[in-house]
Amino acid sequence: MKNKIRFRIDEKSLFIGTYNDYNKGQTATVATPLNQSKDERKWRKDILELRNYNCNVYNPPEMLVNQCKNSSHSGNVIDNVFVFTNITLDGVKLNTRSQFAMYFKRETDEFITKLDGTKTRNTHLGRIKLHYPINFNFKTDGFNIDNNDVLKSIMNQNGGFAFVVRGFEYFQDTKTLNFITSLIGPNGIPLSTVFRRKKGKGKKLMIDPSKVVDNDYVVVVEQSPDIQESSNVSYELINRTRVENGKIGENFVFEILKEKLADDSELYHTSLYFPQSPYDIEYIENGEKKYVEVKSTSGTKPIFNMSSGELKFMEKYRDSYKLYMVTEVKDEFPKYKEYTYYDIIKMKKEYPSVKFYA
Repeated sequence: MKNKIRFRIDEKSLFIGTYNDYNKGQTATVATPLNQSKDERKWRKDILELRNYNCNVYNPPEMLVNQCKNSSHSGNVIDNVFVFTNITLDGVKLNTRSQFAMYFKRETDEFITKLDGTKTRNTHLGRIKLHYPINFNFKTDGFNIDNNDVLKSIMNQNGGFAFVVRGFEYFQDTKTLNFITSLIGPNGIPLSTVFRRKKGKGKKLMIDPSKVVDNDYVVVVEQSPDIQESSNVSYELINRTRVENGKIGENFVFEILKEKLADDSELYHTSLYFPQSPYDIEYIENGEKKYVEVKSTSGTKPIFNMSSGELKFMEKYRDSYKLYMVTEVKDEFPKYKEYTYYDIIKMKKEYPSVKFYA
């Protein structure tokens, strides 16, 4: 057995700091199915392997098991409980005294009761899920489990940004749980602006483009053929051009980083999945998380805008931050320059404007 286990959890199953602006409501599912398919090759055996690590509580107290049963609706048998005392956030020690808990819960009821009171056969009989409830709390028998406090501590430590947990790492030798997170916007961000992909019924977790604020791209009207040839320049045309420039620029920088970085850098195109994130790309270098912002223009002048959220983020992560300015983004060979936080602050002092002129 390896010393470390690493696994992803279901997308959008654990996120904190959003404002629920959907009519019917939407909350994090706080669970990942492990054996949803009848084909065993598709089972989440990476997570099931967690049973063999020393975070698995041997002979857990009955009160703790009952708390696990009461904290989630599906299933009625608790197979394993995992409790973590040493916790890190993207590799950095988390400032918390609380423990974090997860557990395997297995559905054993052959029949279930529908909303209308009738009985029906349980099609999920035998399904196992990994649960990690946000409000799980147990402070008896020597435990100090408070999942909500741990998640609040993560937000405090990350600068107050809303975040999504993409997965976990567990190191057996140090008994350390590492949260793998991405920031998805300022605290209180509308949920309808967070996730690009649809999940659930209706419009749940389906992004509303009209609410997304985009500060990434600059349009140089006199150098854009589409805009230049238009007799009546519309905001719709300008916005479409900005989005096109931005996508091209981000993909361009992502490919550059893919060539430059090692295979184990965990390069991730954050804004592709979370468009309101205060940065665009993240990766690991020498054990430290690095953040990349991309600004793009079809023109030749390295001019870019920064939102208040981007500025706040840049200040917080100043020594792990880099900005790539891509010019002539629609040419066959775009040009780019790299800027650190300190480069950008110097520009701000030299050019007191709403824009930064490199």
